[in-house]
Amino acid sequence: MSEQNVEVVRRLFDAVERRDLAGVIASYDENVVIHEASSLPYGGVYHGSEGAQDHAARYVQTWDHFQTATDQKLDAEFLDAGDTVVVLWRQRAARGERKFDSSAASVYRLRNGKIIGSEMFQDTDAVLRFLGRGK
Repeated sequence: MSEQNVEVVRRLFDAVERRDLAGVIASYDENVVIHEASSLPYGGVYHGSEGAQDHAARYVQTWDHFQTATDQKLDAEFLDAGDTVVVLWRQRAARGERKFDSSAASVYRLRNGKIIGSEMFQDTDAVLRFLGRGK
């Protein structure tokens, strides 16, 4: 089952890179809980399919105008931990000549082939500075 869990999360990351909302939502259980740092424009705790759609839309709204298709590639590395999959990935973007490239990690809990919970970890201060919302 754990290889299947890694494949589910791989499909999620592929959908995120392609900005395929239907593919993103298909990876999640209908009762998923998504945790993202509350200080981020797309941060907070999101519940269920509607919450997952809101989270995805806010993420895309925040990043799309700073990213090329190449920047959207997350260079994800998937670590199998049974019912949990840990992903190490990169967030990239550019504002004019100013480049952003930062590591991040996500933890996904799965049940019955669907993601039931996710938590993202990254340097939120660096993200906010890049977005022009931090010190």
